Amino acid sequence: MKQPYLLIQKNKPSQTWLVFFSISIFFLLGWYLSLRFGAISYSNKQLLSVLKTPLTDSSLQDVIFDLRLPRTIAAILVGAAMAQAGSIIQGVTRNPIADPGLLGINAGAGLALIAGYAIFGSMHYSLILILCLLGAGIAACLIFGIAYHPQKGYQQVRLILAGAMISTLFSSLGQALTLYFDLSKAVIGWQAGGLAQTNWRMLAIIAPFIIIGLLLAQLMAHQLTILGLNETVAKSLGQRTLTVTISLLSIVLILSAAAVALVGSLAFVGLIIPHFIKMFVARDYRIILPLTAFAGSTFMLWVDLVCRTINPPAETPLSAIISIVGLPCFLWLVRKGEHL
Repeated sequence: MKQPYLLIQKNKPSQTWLVFFSISIFFLLGWYLSLRFGAISYSNKQLLSVLKTPLTDSSLQDVIFDLRLPRTIAAILVGAAMAQAGSIIQGVTRNPIADPGLLGINAGAGLALIAGYAIFGSMHYSLILILCLLGAGIAACLIFGIAYHPQKGYQQVRLILAGAMISTLFSSLGQALTLYFDLSKAVIGWQAGGLAQTNWRMLAIIAPFIIIGLLLAQLMAHQLTILGLNETVAKSLGQRTLTVTISLLSIVLILSAAAVALVGSLAFVGLIIPHFIKMFVARDYRIILPLTAFAGSTFMLWVDLVCRTINPPAETPLSAIISIVGLPCFLWLVRKGEHL
């Protein structure tokens, strides 16, 4: 019964180290440029002077350490969370176009956040995170409850339709609440996606949830590889598929809700990045998950850099840049066929 598992592992030549090395170059370059460029650009000499003497009280240090560094770290964490959540949900559902944003999980978190603004007005970061977790959980329960068939498991068409329906419903309810309670100014930044308001206090509350989610996902990676084969095969290998599925979906909720609380509602990251990694490495989630997180971090670093520098000092919404990049990539994946 282990033969299908072995075939999955050997179906493509491993290029793990080449992929890791390539992503590392773009990651380090993106981090360096993110600290240097923005509404105000600094020379390499100025950047090095701040890094050498980080405790010096100066306006240069304030910009780099208090504004750009937390923003850069947030981009790294959000990219890793969204990409890995997408990879997990694709493995759990065995649906190559599953993504927390496209399946309505992010919309559930967004609706809960808007409802929170309507009820409480201003909110602490911890309350924002709790509401996003609650909304994402409700959306996930509705979507997977509708899509699940007792004998056939998760049917792809039902899952996509349920996700589209719940996403549309929750987005409509969110817009209605925004208009009724006049919350446009409070939620417009979240709806467009952005890291401009990120600070150390926000990271201190939300970042641990993302880090814990990433670590838990890696611990469950081997089980995800088995589950991604086939539910019947997984059960024959002794796996408790329901327990594993619930555990993995809980990790997806943590990662998605934390990312939404930090940056807002974004799509395509969890869809495109996992496919990019799977093109080059074996179908082993012990390899796929860390590389997917690393690639997602690198992608978000560069997207945030473009958003800051394309029209300074104005901020271009993250969702606009991601959609411009993500849609052609998605169409290319569909056209190639063998990766979907």
